[in-house]
Amino acid sequence: MHSEKRWIALFYVMVSLWLISLTSTLYQWIDGITPIMGSEINLLYFTLPLLSIIFFYTFVSIFVFSLYLLSFNKAKNYQLQKFNEARKGAGSPIIKNNALIQVNPSNLCSIIIPSSNEESVIRKTVSNCLLQTHTNIEVIVICHNCNDGTFYEAQVEDNRVRVFDLRTSEAGKGIALNEGVKRANGKYIMILDSDGMLSRDFIEKALPLFDGYNAAIQGRYVPSNRNHSLVTRLLALEGDLWSTPYMTVRNLIGKKVFLGGTGYIIRKDVLNEVGNFTNHLVDDFELSCRLLKKKHRIAFAPLSINYDEKPPTFDIMLRQRARWGRGFMSLLKSVVLEPRDVLGHIYWLSPIATISGLLMLSIIGFNAIFNILFGYYLYSYAFVPLQLWFIVVGTMMGMQTLLLVKQYGARGLKYAAYLPVYNIFSLYHVSALIKGLFVKSWNSTKTVHGFISDRERQQIEREQVL
Repeated sequence: MHSEKRWIALFYVMVSLWLISLTSTLYQWIDGITPIMGSEINLLYFTLPLLSIIFFYTFVSIFVFSLYLLSFNKAKNYQLQKFNEARKGAGSPIIKNNALIQVNPSNLCSIIIPSSNEESVIRKTVSNCLLQTHTNIEVIVICHNCNDGTFYEAQVEDNRVRVFDLRTSEAGKGIALNEGVKRANGKYIMILDSDGMLSRDFIEKALPLFDGYNAAIQGRYVPSNRNHSLVTRLLALEGDLWSTPYMTVRNLIGKKVFLGGTGYIIRKDVLNEVGNFTNHLVDDFELSCRLLKKKHRIAFAPLSINYDEKPPTFDIMLRQRARWGRGFMSLLKSVVLEPRDVLGHIYWLSPIATISGLLMLSIIGFNAIFNILFGYYLYSYAFVPLQLWFIVVGTMMGMQTLLLVKQYGARGLKYAAYLPVYNIFSLYHVSALIKGLFVKSWNSTKTVHGFISDRERQQIEREQVL
């Protein structure tokens, strides 16, 4: 508990420095006060590279947003085209209530759900899987070292469901996944977290993308519990702004797409070829690296939606992100990069941007505090005119608003109202990155599930295309 408070305190320190820097700068700008910079200590050559990195990442983000806005419909239309081609090739489709039921029923897909003490969500997740329009599925639940009622709650009355109680001395998602693969009979393996909900045509619309080139298909993430708390609203916004646009753009320009941990399908023969799963802190990224080293391709399917829970509180979120950060850093030596893959370089070097932001914010913040106390700045540093910063930030937030409206229509404007708060909230990356250096095991950072209300679940079900 005390350890968690330490990292939360670091976050509040960063927020305080940000607010002090912003209000101090705005006050001087509004009053026309010319700041007196310290002349004896000059940090120009130290801060100029930091500022350049921050601006570089900002402009690249705007570039990605622009491409996404231009290609959003193209990505959806491509998946729909592959789906329609598969439907024609399958002969006479099965129609029920004016809806296509399945494209190719001969392709058995094994849905593997690794679970550890998930009695509050597992039954609803299994029941949701059974609603898939591609009916040739099996649902394999691996209850890994559970000491609650997960095993019994997963026993849904359907012969396509199989539940196994796995006991091992070691914890970790990879262990449960490999047990599931060993039990699976399908040509395709789908990985789903125990809190997941799928669009009913997820598998049906994803399988046609296995056209001989793709070894795995990653679905699109949509938050299932956006309105649970302020933290879930902001994390949902983060996924909308970064995960979906980044994967969409990379997929369309023919670059590498990485698996996201849940809501993806992979060919079983390819999975066996690369050695199945490892018990890594970020098993999805680690598997992606091995697939890409073997020249296998991963595609993104924007019409196949996985509704996932966001951590409901700041401390739970920080534990999850710290695990991701530690796993992310441990994989840097295994990354497969192409010389001309600029977006790929930027993604994997993002910790540098985080550290640059930490250093720059600390320098500006402490200098602002010194100026408030003594009437002048202790040192000089590289900075940009406030007018230019307004233009850059305004452009970024304008693009983000357009992006949200593109994804959600009029609701996107409601979500965009949280953008100013999100920009402050995103400082948590600093705490998560530093905390990640001290993560030692998967079990210590397990994410707690079960924070989606019946109302939110019913809303998702109403939005399904029947």
